[in-house]
Amino acid sequence: MKPNVFTVTSIQQLEPHLEAVRRDGFIPTLAIVFSAVQHRPADFSAVFARYGIEVFGAVSSGEFTHAGISEGTITGMLLDIGRDAFRVNLFDADEGFIAHIGRKVADWARECYENSALLVMCAGLQANAEELVHSFVDRTERQVPLFGGIAGIETGRNESFVFNAARVVGKGVIALAFDTRAVAVSGLAVSGWKGVGTHKIITKSQGNIVFRIDDEPVLQMYNKYLNIGDDPTLAYEYPLLLIRDDGSYILRGSISINEDQSITYGGPVPEGAKVRFSVPPGLEIIDHAVSKVSELNRQAPDADALVLFSCKGRQFTLGPMVGDEIEAIQKLWNVPLVGFFTNGEIGPMPDGRCELHNHTLVPVVIKQR
Repeated sequence: MKPNVFTVTSIQQLEPHLEAVRRDGFIPTLAIVFSAVQHRPADFSAVFARYGIEVFGAVSSGEFTHAGISEGTITGMLLDIGRDAFRVNLFDADEGFIAHIGRKVADWARECYENSALLVMCAGLQANAEELVHSFVDRTERQVPLFGGIAGIETGRNESFVFNAARVVGKGVIALAFDTRAVAVSGLAVSGWKGVGTHKIITKSQGNIVFRIDDEPVLQMYNKYLNIGDDPTLAYEYPLLLIRDDGSYILRGSISINEDQSITYGGPVPEGAKVRFSVPPGLEIIDHAVSKVSELNRQAPDADALVLFSCKGRQFTLGPMVGDEIEAIQKLWNVPLVGFFTNGEIGPMPDGRCELHNHTLVPVVIKQR
């Protein structure tokens, strides 16, 4: 496998790049693509289709490669994997309940290969992506590696898409399945935020919207302990630490403060859930992430390519230093890297069970056997 990473600022620049790599003898079969929403996925996906290249793509909230971070671009990685070693499929969520889509993805993966590893991205499912993940996990009869993220939403706009070489879907899932006999895939979910204060109870919520914590208005609770005022960007730095019955936890980052003073989060927060506020412990976030990813590097030291799903909240909190985090992770393998800033991340917990996360990064290591 010989990955080729590219960043272009217009559709007009894409075809010359594909022509150039083909002249060099590189014949890509698969493109992993992340694009700013102002570009029309249907138009540039058609360019890949003309060259017989399958596409696994999503709209992003910022794109990056090992060469740096960009915004407003079409960024991707071209791979020359054998066509019998991967499959791409697009699932329209308008065709059924979210849990049904999760089961369809699981059934499709099982039909593709006896042992699959999957990358998935979804659009228009912010409040239901957890249900998608859980239904997929419950449907599979064994632990199937599953990694991915929620497509980004451009600031000030509410559009989000996933796409392949033939179609663009505003509410659905795109899945990339690898045959693990031919391609090894591994990854994990890493955060770094730390819980503070006492446990609290979600006393009124609906999906991913929280109205009351400990019977007090949610925004009032934030101001009581964290003094954020009505600035949603400040709430973004303090995700809720959602505690599971088994003691494990995941993060739920705020997306917006609504007119009724409720807060919308990047995943469901059920009534009765036990939560704590959490804070970013400065640069220790990067140290924590690199330390945990180093453990993955020791388990899977060989790689041809890296795909990184990183929360938009990490970029907001770390600012320019988020580039240092990406660079440090890439240097562990020193291979081409592509990724985007997500509105939710999908990856395994320490116990191996896959979850929907916020304020988390999920590196995926790809190695052709």
